[in-house]
Amino acid sequence: MLISYNWLQDFLQLQVDPAVLAEKITRTGVEIPTTAHPMAGLKKLVVGHVLTSEKIEGTHLHKCQVEVGQEAPLQIVCGAPNVAAGEDVIVALHGARIAGNEKIKRGKIRGIESNGMICGLQEIGFADKVVPAKYLHGIFVFSAGSDVKPGQDVYEALGMDDYIFDFDITPNRADTLSMEGAAYEVGAIIDQKPKIEQVVLKEDGPAWSDKFEAQVDPKLAPKYYLRKLTGIKIGESPLWLQTRLWNAGIRPVNNVVDATNYAMLLTGQPLHAYDAKTFAAGKLIVRQAQAGEKLELLNEKELELDPQDIVIADENKPVSLAGIMGGMNSEVTDETTEVILEAAVFDPTLIRKAALRHANRTDASARFEKGVNWDNVQKGIDVAALLMRNHAAATVDQGLLKATDQQRQAVVVKTTTSYINHVLGTELSGEDIAKIFDRLGFGHELAGDDLTVTVPNRRWDIEIPADLVEEVGRLYGYDNLESTQPLLPETHGGYSVRETKIRRLRKLVEGQGLNETINYTLTSPKAAKLFTKSDHKLIKVAWPMNSGRSALRQSLLIGLVNAVSYNFAHKQEQLMLFEQGRVYNLDDGKYNELEHLAALYTGTAAHHNWQKLDQPVDFYWVKGQLTSLLAAVGIKDLTFKAAIIPGMHPTRTAAVYAGERYLGFVGMLAPVLAVKDKNLQGHDLYGYELNLEALLPLMTTGLKNEPAPKYPSIERDVSLLVDKEITNAQVVDCIKANGGKYLQAVHVMDVYDGMQIEHGKKSLAYRLIFLNKQATLTDDVVSKAVEKIDAALADQLEAKIR
Repeated sequence: MLISYNWLQDFLQLQVDPAVLAEKITRTGVEIPTTAHPMAGLKKLVVGHVLTSEKIEGTHLHKCQVEVGQEAPLQIVCGAPNVAAGEDVIVALHGARIAGNEKIKRGKIRGIESNGMICGLQEIGFADKVVPAKYLHGIFVFSAGSDVKPGQDVYEALGMDDYIFDFDITPNRADTLSMEGAAYEVGAIIDQKPKIEQVVLKEDGPAWSDKFEAQVDPKLAPKYYLRKLTGIKIGESPLWLQTRLWNAGIRPVNNVVDATNYAMLLTGQPLHAYDAKTFAAGKLIVRQAQAGEKLELLNEKELELDPQDIVIADENKPVSLAGIMGGMNSEVTDETTEVILEAAVFDPTLIRKAALRHANRTDASARFEKGVNWDNVQKGIDVAALLMRNHAAATVDQGLLKATDQQRQAVVVKTTTSYINHVLGTELSGEDIAKIFDRLGFGHELAGDDLTVTVPNRRWDIEIPADLVEEVGRLYGYDNLESTQPLLPETHGGYSVRETKIRRLRKLVEGQGLNETINYTLTSPKAAKLFTKSDHKLIKVAWPMNSGRSALRQSLLIGLVNAVSYNFAHKQEQLMLFEQGRVYNLDDGKYNELEHLAALYTGTAAHHNWQKLDQPVDFYWVKGQLTSLLAAVGIKDLTFKAAIIPGMHPTRTAAVYAGERYLGFVGMLAPVLAVKDKNLQGHDLYGYELNLEALLPLMTTGLKNEPAPKYPSIERDVSLLVDKEITNAQVVDCIKANGGKYLQAVHVMDVYDGMQIEHGKKSLAYRLIFLNKQATLTDDVVSKAVEKIDAALADQLEAKIR
C-alpha cells in the first residue's frame, strides 16, 4: 500500500526525515523498497487563471491569455479540448521542468507566440490510472473552492510536496493496509501513541431500517452493516480528498465513490455504495450465485458466475460480486440521489477464490482475503457517511441496519519473559518487554516471569508466543541483538548414499555424450498419462495456470519430447537429451513421489564426418547405451521383453528387467506423436525411462581406479579351426576357464570362413594377454597356460589348433 507521509502527520508528530523513517520501518519488518517525492525534478509549475481563450481558425488550438501572478498575463497556445476562460489551471512557465525532465521554452506554434504550457496531470508525472476520467485527455482544471491563487506553486495544492512510502507487506501484516494501521506501526517504531479520532455521525433523516429487509447467511458474511443516505448531489470531491486518493494510487471518481475509497484507506474497511433504486422492493440478499447467473461488473467485464461466488442480490438477480466489485446494474451515476452504503466482513477464502477465478483482483478483495479489522466495520461506514454528508449534501437516515453482527474476542497469549529472552538471546527485563507492548498498544499483565498479553483485534496476525517474540525482537531492534554462534550438534557434510548414487548415474549419462535438461513438472492430463506402464491416477492442480499445466507428470519423457520439439523448431536436429527428476502419481489414496531417469535420442549416433560414416540412431544403438550404463553400475543380468506402453511404438519397445524386477523401458516413440506436433514430423525418436526407486538398490558401490602395473604383460596368439556352430562366447568361456590366474584379457583378432578352409568350418584367431601384478611373468608359466588352453579347446570344442 502507498502511505502518505503528510497524512501520517495527522496521527503522529513526525520530526524525522522521510528517508530515515523509511529505513527504520524497513528494519522493523515492513519493507519499503521505494519512497517517492512527486515534485522531485519539477520546477516553475504555478497556478494560472485563464482570462480569455480564442480558437485558432483551422486548428484544434486555442490562444489563451493566462494570469500567473506576474505584471502582465502570458499568452499561451494550448491544444487541450477542455481549455476555457475562467478556469484555474496548471502552467509551466518558461524554463520549467516537467515529467521526463522536459524543459519548457518560449516559442511559436503556427506562428503564434507561446510563453509556456498549460499542463495535464500526466505531463507533470501523474500516472494515467489516477487521473480523473474527465481530465484524462485534457488539461487539469482546479475545481471551484480549491483555494488556489494565480502564481502560487501547484505542488502543495496537488499533494506533490508529499513523500509516498510503498509498504511492501508480507501477507500476515495486512493490518498496515490502512492509514490507521500504518500509524500504529510507525508510532510503535518511534515510540509515539497515534491520535486516532472517533467518528461522530448525526443521523438527521427518517428511520428506514424497519422498512428494509436484509437476508444474510452468517457463514458468508459474519458482519454485515447497511446505511441509507438521501438527498445526494453527485459531483467532484474536494481537492484535498482527491490528492489523498491519487497519492494512494486510486483514481477520484465522484464524491460518493471517493468517500468509500477514502474510508477504506483510512480504516482498512472496504465499502460499497449502491444506487438505492436497485433495491426498490426493499429487500437485499447476500447469497451464493446460482448456476447460469451472469453479472456485468463496473469495469464492463461480464462474468458467468460460479456457485461458489458470494453475490449481493435483489429479489431477482445479482447486483454485485461481494467483496470484489459492484455491478453495472447498481452503479452510482450522476442521476443518483439516494444510496445504500455497505460495510461487511466476507468469507476470505471464497473472496480469494472468486477473485482468482474471474481474474478480477481489486483493492477490496486483497483486503478481505488477507483479513480486516472486525472492530472497524462501523467506523468505516460512518466515515464514508460523514464525508457524503459534508461533501455530497447527503442526509443520513436514522438507523444502522446490522443484518449480521458476530463479535470477535481479543486474543490472549501467555508466555514468559525467560522464553522471549531465550529465543532472542537477550537479557531484557520484564519492564523492558512491557514497554515494548505499551508502544504496540497491547494490553499486558506481568507476574514475575509470567507474561499475559491481550492483543487488540486490529492485529489479527498475533496468535502464539512466537508471534510475541517477533514483535519484541523487531521493536527492540534486530541490529541490537548480539551475534553469537549457534549451539548445535555437529553435522557432517556430504551426500547421502541415495544422493551419491543418483549423482553417479547423472555423471555416467553425461559421459555418454548426453545434455541434461530440466523440464516443467506440470503438464496436461493427456500428456501425463503417456510413457507409463501402469495406470495410476493423476494428481491434478486445483488452480492451474492453464489447461496445459493442470496435472503433475507421471513420466519424464513427455518433457523431453517438448524439449526436442522446441529444438527442431530452431533447426537443431542432432539431439541427445536426458533428465533426472521426479514423477508423481496417486495409488490407493497414497501420493507417490518417485525418482526417474529418462533419455531421448534423435539424429545420428555420431556427428557428421568427412568419411560420411553416419550411423542413424536406432533401437539397438539406444539399447546398447542403456546396457552400458547399467553395466557401469553393476547391473548386468538384464532381460528385455516386448511391451505395450502408451506413447511408444507397439513393436519397437521393450520392458527392461533385472531378474524379476521391472526397471523401465526402452524403444522408439510412437509416430502418432508427430501428428499432434508438426515439429516432430520426419524424425525418429528413441529413448528410455528408468524407475530409480527400483534401480538404486541394485547398484554396486562403484568402480575403483588401479595404478598401472609395474611389470610387463605377455601376449600370445591362438588360431584354431572349429565348427561353424561354435560361438565366440563358447570359445572365450573355454579359454578363460583354463587360462589360469594370470590371464587378464581375451580379444578376437580375426574370423574367416572362406573357400580356403574346410566346408562347415571357420577360422578364429585370438590374442591372449597374461600379467602377474606382483612379479615378472616368465615364458615357461605362459607356455604351460597356453598348452592347457589348447588341450581344453581340442577336447571340449573339438578345435584344431593351427
